Amino acid sequence: MAKTKIAVIGASSMVGSRFCELSADNFELVQGDLHGQNQIDIIDRRSVDNFFQNHNFDWLILFSAYTDVDGAEKQRNDKTGISWKINVDGVKNIVAASKKYGRKLIFISTDFVFEGTSGPYPEDAPAGQNPRKISWYGLTKVEGENIVLTSLPDSIILRIAYPYRGKFEEKDDIAKRFLKLYRDQKMYPVFADQIITPTFIDDLAPAVKLLIAKGESGIFHLVSPLPTTQFDFARKVIEVFGGDPNVVPKGSIIDFLKKPGITPRPIKGGLKVDKIKKLGFTPTSWDKGLEIVFRQSKGQLI
Repeated sequence: MAKTKIAVIGASSMVGSRFCELSADNFELVQGDLHGQNQIDIIDRRSVDNFFQNHNFDWLILFSAYTDVDGAEKQRNDKTGISWKINVDGVKNIVAASKKYGRKLIFISTDFVFEGTSGPYPEDAPAGQNPRKISWYGLTKVEGENIVLTSLPDSIILRIAYPYRGKFEEKDDIAKRFLKLYRDQKMYPVFADQIITPTFIDDLAPAVKLLIAKGESGIFHLVSPLPTTQFDFARKVIEVFGGDPNVVPKGSIIDFLKKPGITPRPIKGGLKVDKIKKLGFTPTSWDKGLEIVFRQSKGQLI
């Protein structure tokens, strides 16, 4: 039986590269990036069209995104800024080409599309309801979601949050960042009042396989079924890697957000995963995920 062909855009990213590592046996992958063998610049319509013309695939999964939340905030309301160009104009180009060439799309999104006052949020909760309380990054992803839902109703939007994985040299995730702070003795107060639901990146490959096999469409969440706080997450990762979790000082996101010029962030955030659980896939809880990462790295995450 022929394997389903998937184009992975953003294949060298922290999330995309791990998806490719774990999906190579199940799918025939076309790995696209801004640089590399199969080049694609999603903000360049001609580049996108050339990619679609030159490669045959059934699905495209879009990992490429501008994810620097504070960097995006400096571009707030600027639709000529790079965050809007990548997260909105780039998505428009991918959606237009997918429609033109009859390809199916999986769009990776985020919990930051919600203002974060009544989470964890289910898949059918309305996103982007209070723009003043949502970061510019979050608003660009809301716009991207709307483009996908309007133009490609058979597509999948897969929301993740605070992704983490085993060894990856190019970029720190939430787990590596706390470990480095601990090992460098630079640990700062960590929010004990912010609800989060981190994503174990290894869950993406089996989740996507299931969604495609079942012919699903619409919005799905892929995060820890068990909510936590930044504080508890930091303590757990330090404990798992053999450190002293008691050195982590408590901080407050509510106090932090009162400071002038601070990027809006969800306080009571996170996502619910009932929809994907009903299909038979239960995402990895954040505490179990950290234990798996430790075993994968043999204690040498950084």
